[in-house]
Amino acid sequence: MATATSYEYLVQQIESLQKRLEISRQAEEKYYRVLESISEGFMLLDCDLAITEVNKALLKLSGYRRDDFFGFKVDKFYDKASVNFYSASRDHLSFEAQFRAGSGREIPMLFSRSTVKDDMGRLNGYMYFLTDLTELKVTQRELKRAEHRYRSMYQNAVQGMFQSRLSGELIRVNPSYATILGYSSPDEVLGLKEGANKFYFDQEDRRRMMRAVKKKGAVVNHELQLKRKDGKPRWILANIRLINDDQGNQILEGILVDNTKRKTLEKELRRDRQKFRNLANHDNLTGLFNTRYLYKALDELIEDSKLTNHLFALIFMDMDNFKRVVDTYGHLNGSQALKEVAQTIKKCLAKPCFGVAYGGDEFVVVLPGFNKQQATQKAEEIRSAMKQTVYLTQDKHNVALTASFGIAVFPEDNDTRTGLLALADRAMFQIKLSGKDSIGITQL
Repeated sequence: MATATSYEYLVQQIESLQKRLEISRQAEEKYYRVLESISEGFMLLDCDLAITEVNKALLKLSGYRRDDFFGFKVDKFYDKASVNFYSASRDHLSFEAQFRAGSGREIPMLFSRSTVKDDMGRLNGYMYFLTDLTELKVTQRELKRAEHRYRSMYQNAVQGMFQSRLSGELIRVNPSYATILGYSSPDEVLGLKEGANKFYFDQEDRRRMMRAVKKKGAVVNHELQLKRKDGKPRWILANIRLINDDQGNQILEGILVDNTKRKTLEKELRRDRQKFRNLANHDNLTGLFNTRYLYKALDELIEDSKLTNHLFALIFMDMDNFKRVVDTYGHLNGSQALKEVAQTIKKCLAKPCFGVAYGGDEFVVVLPGFNKQQATQKAEEIRSAMKQTVYLTQDKHNVALTASFGIAVFPEDNDTRTGLLALADRAMFQIKLSGKDSIGITQL
């Protein structure tokens, strides 16, 4: 009975051992399946740091066979001079080094070593995980190049670039930002206590811009007039948007384009256009309007007067005995005399009345809203002013000049441009025939 019991006990022990061995075998198989399936390289070392096992990923990565590793220490496979330690402790070591592949190629590798202990806590060996850093290094280099390109672009851009807080405090600016606003360097700008607020002639301009940015999230080609360090104005086109910084706070990021030259050119262009319009509508010698302007203005006055029942008058002037002045003093002095007579006419007129150099020694005066009596008074005012003026005094010729005047009124005398001019001319001619230096009125 005791023998049978002992036998059964022995069988039980054997079966128990077999189960444990099977569990151990399954665990070992699972362990190796895991090692063979991971993408990282793996090494198992004994207590003397000799390699006892490697996985397929390391063989593929390194180009070695298993036998090339067994029995060798890890430092045989990397350049000791390239080691860069990340962390080190009693049970863990992490460093980067150049791994020597079987082909001779060097691979940037991260080595992560951990100690292996038994159930009693005694050292049983080491294991290494090896991570290929090639792609990471390429990415880092690309990021570094991209950062360099961005920094170069930021530093060398002709546009002013900046980031600021909503309060106006400047966070960063590039050199062009400083240059546009007349400062020597970004540091000088960043040192301003008022920040971007200092650059506004009127703080309402900044408040208006900020309202637009907050409402739309950005402004594009927003025109601003900013103040340089020397106090001079600078026209700016601002492109600004709201972004979040690393802490999640809203800040402004933008680009400033110096638009001063364009604004100056636009102003000069407007001035030139006005100058050309003046040249097109004015007589070069006297500065009075020319016949081109006269005909256009009369047509407009006639159309307006037909709608509003307003009247207007024309005075036709012709210089008396002007040929004698030219023959006596020459053509240059004759031209100068006409310029001086034109100034006399101008002094007697207020807008909307205007004078016209009609041709030769003839002038026309247009009097919107004037009736025949008022026109006669204005003609007398001009005639008297001429008689009180001494002409060509610059060369000490001291010449007295007179003129004959003819008046016609729309629509009383005629309702066409040519008809009015003809009637005023005829009234003036009658004065010429009857003694000159007087005023003729159209009589129908």
